[in-house]
Amino acid sequence: MVRFGLAGTGIHGGRYVAHLLAGEVAGASLGAISRADAQEGSLFALGHNVTFVADPRELATFPGLDAVIACLPPDLHAEVAIACLEAGRPVLVEKPMAASPEEARRIAEAAARTGTPLMVGHTLRFDPLIVALRNACRTIGPIRMIAINQRFEPTSRSWIDTPGRGGAILNTGVHAFDLLRYLSGAEIVSIQAAAARVVTSQTEDEFAALVRLEPGGILATVDNARTTEGRSGRVEVAGAKAQLRADHVHRELYRIEGRQRIDLGSFPAVPPVAEALRAFTACLASGQPMPVSAEDGEAAVRAAAAASRAAHTLDSICP
Repeated sequence: MVRFGLAGTGIHGGRYVAHLLAGEVAGASLGAISRADAQEGSLFALGHNVTFVADPRELATFPGLDAVIACLPPDLHAEVAIACLEAGRPVLVEKPMAASPEEARRIAEAAARTGTPLMVGHTLRFDPLIVALRNACRTIGPIRMIAINQRFEPTSRSWIDTPGRGGAILNTGVHAFDLLRYLSGAEIVSIQAAAARVVTSQTEDEFAALVRLEPGGILATVDNARTTEGRSGRVEVAGAKAQLRADHVHRELYRIEGRQRIDLGSFPAVPPVAEALRAFTACLASGQPMPVSAEDGEAAVRAAAAASRAAHTLDSICP
């Protein structure tokens, strides 16, 4: 049994709590939590027979734990993750792995130096529809283009509108940058972007990016809007032989050949957080490499940082 300590029990951290307390992940249980509000954290811990730890970094050495989940604002991930790695305690770090490429590199270097298992919580990789999409990508010939979008309602989390830790590019666009690498097997080499503030005041809540990946000279577009009440999660992959069209919100996956659209089946929604936890727990038990490495997490953060730089330096010229 892997006994977890959880740093952060907010909206997303609460999903980890729910799965662990409900016993939905075989071989895993919740042993301790840490949250910024000490009073609420203590009351929650008392009510669920777990331990409250005031400083999330203490989870790295707290007795009776086997692994830690870091589900904090991204600028707080590095200290917790590195403390765990240095203590030899496996850690699952939610995406984005860090708030900056420099912090992401520190985490990746610590993981490599210590050999302590680390997985990054890019949970879309564990969605059965996305897994099926990736498998289908191998049947459409060389990939020519990819298009990914995410659109949903404004968030109520105040830290999301805090420069340095929030913004749509870092907190949701990072999903798409990871999927580009996951689906194509190629690396992001250049990014152009533009961004806007519609509901937020300090950070962007809309952006669009043009990305090039190599090898293969793959062109990709990524767009994100956290400003609408309509949700979508479209992913399109165009290959030399056929195209694939998916939506992980509406659970659709099609293959397009010529003018024919072929339904590739039904993929009921499953909680991706639970699937990520199962994968992490299974790898700890088997000793197998983690499916989302520190290097993967760093690459996604670097892409987000590049898109942010591009969006804030782009000069638009309209003749």
